[in-house]
Amino acid sequence: MKNEEVSSSGSLPWPAIVDRYRTHRDKGHDGALAGALEGLEILATEIANGPLSSALFGWTSMFDLCIQQTDTAPASGPYLRVRPVSTGCVEFRYIDTAVPERQWHREVPPEAVLPRFRTFLEQLHWVG
Repeated sequence: MKNEEVSSSGSLPWPAIVDRYRTHRDKGHDGALAGALEGLEILATEIANGPLSSALFGWTSMFDLCIQQTDTAPASGPYLRVRPVSTGCVEFRYIDTAVPERQWHREVPPEAVLPRFRTFLEQLHWVG
């Protein structure tokens, strides 16, 4: 994968994250997982190609996309984890506490990933 330079904090450049999801898609995942992975690729592409690319920092873990506001070590503070679910949906989970029951989370179909992400940004005032 190109653009795979990890920052000193551990975040990846957004083009590298997009490449990672394209690679997953090209591996021929089928069924529900394929749709959910496409939703993650669309989200990563939206961030990479816009002003959010310099305001948000991301990394991946298996199929999960993790996003935080600061370029610090992954998971060193609150972050948003976006992951494919076996049902074909995409789960958004804001990890700001170690208690899963207290974490904000939503599941949406792949076509609703961008609107859900935009609403999340607005609700938490992550970017101006």
